[in-house]
Amino acid sequence: MTEVFSGRCWRFGDDLASDQLIPPQHVFEYDPAVLRRHLLAEVRPELSAEARAGDVLVTGRNFANGSHHSHPFLAMKEMGVGLICETISRGPFRLAVFVGIPLLVAGPEVIAALGDGDALQVDFAAGVIRNQTTGRRFDVEPLAPFLQDIVAVGGGLSYARALLEAEGTDHAKR
Repeated sequence: MTEVFSGRCWRFGDDLASDQLIPPQHVFEYDPAVLRRHLLAEVRPELSAEARAGDVLVTGRNFANGSHHSHPFLAMKEMGVGLICETISRGPFRLAVFVGIPLLVAGPEVIAALGDGDALQVDFAAGVIRNQTTGRRFDVEPLAPFLQDIVAVGGGLSYARALLEAEGTDHAKR
């Protein structure tokens, strides 16, 4: 994981449901390149074509509510985007970390100060958000070091594999 992202702010509101992130008809897709084309396609159709690695999705309260599945997070990882949200429930939070999505939770005053299209620089490891368009800086609590370690190696499976390799276990090659 690149700990510092520099890119565009893609701003979304509150109550973005998981079925809006990836429409239900695509729940049997598992190819991240295919899922990428469907991420938020009904809300922001231009996202899949215009988003670049280093961009950041910024959402309000109750991100990824509803059914919990990994598809949106696989698509985000394929795009190389990070996530800043005001609130996220435990299921989607765990999925984001397990897939390896850089993530920060920020208060409403921070979210309100990040506008769609703003140029952002986000240090996910330190919890520093810089809005380069407005010149404002925000410090938020970063993920716990253990969770940062999981995200840094690309997610839960890579983390487990790295632990096994460190122990010299043959299971790491499977």
